[in-house]
Amino acid sequence: MTRLSLPLAMLVWLMMGAPAAAQTQIGGGTCSSSTLNSSYAVSVTGRQVTAAGAFPSVLQAIGAANFDGLSKVTFTLTADSLQSLGMPLTWSGTYSVQANCAGTITITTGGSAAFNLVVYNTGANLLMTGNDATYYYSGTGNTQPGACSTSLLAGSYTFNGTGYSLNGPAVNGVTDGGGLVQFDGKGKVTVSATLSSGGSNSTALSASGSYSLSSNCLGSATLTDSKNNSYAMSLSISSGNATAVTDLEATLSQASKFIIAGNSHTVTTATCSAASVSGTYGLTLSGRAISSAGVFAGSFQGNGIATFDGQGKVTLAGTDNTNLAAGKAFSYSGAYTVPSTCVGTVILTTTSPASFSLMVWDSGKEINLIGADATYVYSGAGFNQRPVGCGNATLSGPYTYDASGFVLSGTAQTGTGDESGVFNFDGQGNMTAAYAITASSGAGAFTAAGTYSVGSNCLGSATLMDSSGKTNALTLSIQNTYGQGVNLLESNSTFVRTGGAHAAFTNPTQSIGNVASYAVNSTPPGSVFVLFGENLAARATQATTVPLATTLGSTSVTVNGELAPLFYADGGQIDAQMPWDIPGGTLATVMVKNGTATSNAAAVYVPATGTPGISVYSNNRAVVVNQDGSVNSATAGAAVGDQVVAYFTGGGPVDASGKLVTGAGAPSGLSPVTGSATVTVGTASANIKYIGLTPGSIGLYQVNFIVPSLPKGTYPVVINIAGTNSNNPVMTISN
Repeated sequence: MTRLSLPLAMLVWLMMGAPAAAQTQIGGGTCSSSTLNSSYAVSVTGRQVTAAGAFPSVLQAIGAANFDGLSKVTFTLTADSLQSLGMPLTWSGTYSVQANCAGTITITTGGSAAFNLVVYNTGANLLMTGNDATYYYSGTGNTQPGACSTSLLAGSYTFNGTGYSLNGPAVNGVTDGGGLVQFDGKGKVTVSATLSSGGSNSTALSASGSYSLSSNCLGSATLTDSKNNSYAMSLSISSGNATAVTDLEATLSQASKFIIAGNSHTVTTATCSAASVSGTYGLTLSGRAISSAGVFAGSFQGNGIATFDGQGKVTLAGTDNTNLAAGKAFSYSGAYTVPSTCVGTVILTTTSPASFSLMVWDSGKEINLIGADATYVYSGAGFNQRPVGCGNATLSGPYTYDASGFVLSGTAQTGTGDESGVFNFDGQGNMTAAYAITASSGAGAFTAAGTYSVGSNCLGSATLMDSSGKTNALTLSIQNTYGQGVNLLESNSTFVRTGGAHAAFTNPTQSIGNVASYAVNSTPPGSVFVLFGENLAARATQATTVPLATTLGSTSVTVNGELAPLFYADGGQIDAQMPWDIPGGTLATVMVKNGTATSNAAAVYVPATGTPGISVYSNNRAVVVNQDGSVNSATAGAAVGDQVVAYFTGGGPVDASGKLVTGAGAPSGLSPVTGSATVTVGTASANIKYIGLTPGSIGLYQVNFIVPSLPKGTYPVVINIAGTNSNNPVMTISN
């Protein structure tokens, strides 16, 4: 057995990554107008609602918005309204984005409109709310590929959209649609969809025709059904590359009959079945009722979870707001089917029998619902990618958001009301908000403060008192692997709204990872994690003694309130050991204190099994020590048959040869990992001689293995413990 220890200086070098730029907290970041410097596929919906709840005008537009990264923006849109279908619109004006990722757009040419703007996902996505003299608008934007052509749009796409029934130039109800759109890549398109208009008024639409897509990623389609009825589509590509399109915005319309705006998503599996939809999905469900006279009769906004058993049974449960009452629980059960086309059905009972079209995409990770019962026409969405566990610290830092809904007078809907802004969560149950409301009444800029709570099921609630003295109630449903997304409902005595919030910057959970691989939620007890943020330390300080101190300079870190030993701290980065007594398989809360300043709290899942991260140096070189004691490199390779040592962290539980003490060196004997382990070099399996803690070192593991028989060259090295692969840095074999 060779080289079972390393000096502290070598250990610190192994544990350090490149420091990140200064941030404002654990995670965090900053925006500016340069954050938007691209072309975005945009969808804009405009509503005009009278005090009597009537719809004198509606507009739905699809197109692109080009931001120059400085202050200029131009919208190129195709709009459907009561008066005209396929109407070209060109708006231009100025925009600005503040450091918190909120901003404004002012349209001065081609129209006169003002929008509130929020940005997320490093500028890849944006949300808008605003108004002009006629409409109150809400909109979304997603970056477009650099160039497009008709051939890029090929294959089967699910479609879902919401809209309005028309009687000539007047709204006379709701029409939502969902189904399948198939493009052949050569200009031919077919649509097979169901149109839901309330109660049992569902009609099948089957039409075919031609489409084209221009280099600016905007396109159109003209279709005809078997009765020679004509339909039009407008297209805007929102996700794609040089060979394929995955997502697009689309409108579907029939003159004097309906206008629908929605999304299409490529079907990423060859075939679907009921088993394709299985597990718990975060759910949003919205319902509208508009009378034949074009008057708003009611609304439903739901937020919760949908549970599919993979065999045909489904339950929808959560909280809903309606014009009649807010904050009521709902639970609906029924059956679902998913045929091979990935467009199926859901049949259940709400307050009356309800029938939905079910669209499945993203290999079953995401779904959409379109349907109706006796009261409402519904649209819904579900996403089954959720955090492995949730708590208050799952929501931490700034989240940009928007929400769209209706102004109430008692139980009557008397106008539109949208808002956008920024929530700031402290990770411990306290939050603030700054936002602007665009509404037919109650418009203005507001601030609010209050408390929130998140349960282990990733559902939560919040209560905020705003600067006008009103109490606002929020219902929250946490989405995405690290809690980057939130579905939300909002209400007070004067409105109901539904919307979404998104981590403005890198979610704080994503700013804490295995120190060697940077993999998130990959630091078992005893291993070493890296934490990135801003103002984490007054100056750079490195550990010089063992046991490790729990304070370096002015900085300390706690995990569930327990001080963590520190290897290194500077303004933007901390390297620390996960205490051995933190239970594996649980969600932990991490905080930083720098002098008298305390950071936000961040949630970190602490795995119960190994999640190895191989230490790396230079250009993705694995830290491997050759049999002669040299560090493996392009010029110092290892010979086939030699015993070499690779160093890593995140090895997980061990059969310890002595007491494991947080911050102190590992026991002097061998402490092998308890999880099953393999090492692969290139495609060849290596013979492991030892894998476990490095005696005398802190949080460091090593694997001694025999170099397998491979030709001379450079190969990736992968360690697998208990089924989890490490990163794959390279080593060189000399013969």
